[in-house]
Amino acid sequence: MSRRRWGDPLARDPGRRQARVNDLLRRQLGLILEREFRDRMPSLITITEVRTTGDLRHARIFVSVYAERPQQEATIRFLQDSRPELRHLLGAQVILKYLPTLEFVLDLSAERAQRIEELLRGHNPDKDAL
Repeated sequence: MSRRRWGDPLARDPGRRQARVNDLLRRQLGLILEREFRDRMPSLITITEVRTTGDLRHARIFVSVYAERPQQEATIRFLQDSRPELRHLLGAQVILKYLPTLEFVLDLSAERAQRIEELLRGHNPDKDAL
């Protein structure tokens, strides 16, 4: 019986095999996007994380896009529309029993971290005491 039987199937605490597959997919998708999609990409991206389900049939790919919000959404739409081609190219590079379906999600963690850092820089505890 799996310890993560109930709850989020794309949990943050993957098993060892699942973690290795996540890392493999992240690296291979990064290479594919760099080599095959460089000219067609609307903006510069980084694959920050890949989470697969326990059965390795579905993968959620978190992508950080270095652009303004409308351009970010256009890039995610482009990646979603390119899923069949990406999956085909990934299947040629990766040997797995089941090649996972791909879902691209905009990763906003870098923006959140920057916002928190800005808030912390602007906060002066000595000034608030007065």
